Amino acid sequence: MTAKKPKRTTKSASKKSAKAKTTRATRAKKLEKNVPSEEKLEGKLEEPKVEAEPLETEQPDREVEQPAQPTVELETKSIESAQPEIAPIPQSEAESRVSPTPVEPISVETELVEHEPHEAVTEIRTVLKPQPGVKREVKKRAAVRPLPKPLPKKKLSQPPKDSILLIVRLRGTFGVPSYIERTLQSLRLRNRYNATFARNSPSMIGMLRQVKDYVTWGDLAPTEIAKLLKERGQVNGGRPVTDRFATELFSKENIDSLAEALVTGEIDLHSLWEKGLNPIFRLRPPSTGFGSTIKKSFTSHGQLGYRSRAIATLMSKMS
Repeated sequence: MTAKKPKRTTKSASKKSAKAKTTRATRAKKLEKNVPSEEKLEGKLEEPKVEAEPLETEQPDREVEQPAQPTVELETKSIESAQPEIAPIPQSEAESRVSPTPVEPISVETELVEHEPHEAVTEIRTVLKPQPGVKREVKKRAAVRPLPKPLPKKKLSQPPKDSILLIVRLRGTFGVPSYIERTLQSLRLRNRYNATFARNSPSMIGMLRQVKDYVTWGDLAPTEIAKLLKERGQVNGGRPVTDRFATELFSKENIDSLAEALVTGEIDLHSLWEKGLNPIFRLRPPSTGFGSTIKKSFTSHGQLGYRSRAIATLMSKMS
């Protein structure tokens, strides 16, 4: 149940007017009480008058005697200049002072001496000569070493058209930009020391130039391709590549004839991948090391970039 709200009472206008009248009447009465009457004001204003009598100043009967001022008499005396009295000197003492004692004359003889001309003075310098068995120590100045001359860049011949290229990844996956990593994955080079074959074409060269700071490549001869297939080639299931694979699938006598067909263009690389050959060759680190840094190009005496026929030596170290 909700509690009922009390009704709001409104005062009527008549009550308000009555109150206003009463307050005005009471205010008027208070003002009358506070205001004094005219009689009271007149009584208050009348004050006793006081007559001011003239004041008589009493003068003393006696006259005040002023003290007499002393008179100062100035006596002027004539100051005479006092001169000292000079006593007379006796004649004997005066003559003794004026006439000096006689002095004997001194004869001085001057002789002319001829000076001889200055003789020439010879300077003697002592020069220490080294002994035959002792070497003289000479301070060597710090020579400024010239900067080493930069090595000349290697000149490489361009790969022939439609040749087979071997691409090897030399650097890892840490800190690789995303666009370079996508290009490497499209080349099937996902890990370090992975290698693959590719046909020489303008589009392939453009991709390799984009990833030149991570891979190296070069063109192979048919014998080198056959060697890589025998040592590192794998068929589906991890089996090695043999002559039977070449005869059954491509009707070739052996792997050497298959490699020659690849170089001439008789057999396409895509057909190899379709028949079961693994396109990725897993290589090992080079047996004797790279020999130079893997952060510079091959033409600047490094290991990256295009290296022409020198790829065969790197392949033999890593296979």
